[in-house]
Amino acid sequence: MTPQLGGTLETLQVDLAGRQLRLVLERRGPAAAPLWLLLPALSTVSSRGEWQALAEAVGDQRQLVSFDWPGFGDSDRPAISYDATLLRSALRAVLSYLRTTTRQRITVIAAGHSASVALGLAAEWSGLWQELVLVAPTWRGPLPTMTGWPSRRFGWLRQLVASPFIGPVLYRLNTSRPVLRLMLRRHVWVACPVSTT
Repeated sequence: MTPQLGGTLETLQVDLAGRQLRLVLERRGPAAAPLWLLLPALSTVSSRGEWQALAEAVGDQRQLVSFDWPGFGDSDRPAISYDATLLRSALRAVLSYLRTTTRQRITVIAAGHSASVALGLAAEWSGLWQELVLVAPTWRGPLPTMTGWPSRRFGWLRQLVASPFIGPVLYRLNTSRPVLRLMLRRHVWVACPVSTT
């Protein structure tokens, strides 16, 4: 494991789905600075490293904490059901941990689909949050958006991906280097023109 934000790595053991899982957190910036918790988007290429450009831009003006969701990045990836309940439990564990290590209110910044996970805990945790910032939240998966069909029509696909033999093969294919490069190039990283005048 190597730092992706230029910070210090921490590990957190949490009980999720009846198993002890290791979540990898990274902390960067002065402890006295306002604390921002950066939630990576939930996608095939999800990791705390997607916040690297923001971390560089912020520098030491904030204390930044990010983590790899269970099943992503450097965190444990057991064969369990990764659903909204599990992700909320993981975020709840991270928030509880941060509450024991700092007394300040946290600004939670959630990217993409992680916004819905954060919103799922808002009633329970927002009293401890300074702010909740949702960065380009998306509420639908790519197939309903591409096809125009309602998401309920893709239940068969969820079952296929969750199946014991076909699911892992599809996951390995979807996370192969050529497919990741294609996804990153086509719709994750977008070059924006910058005016120098």
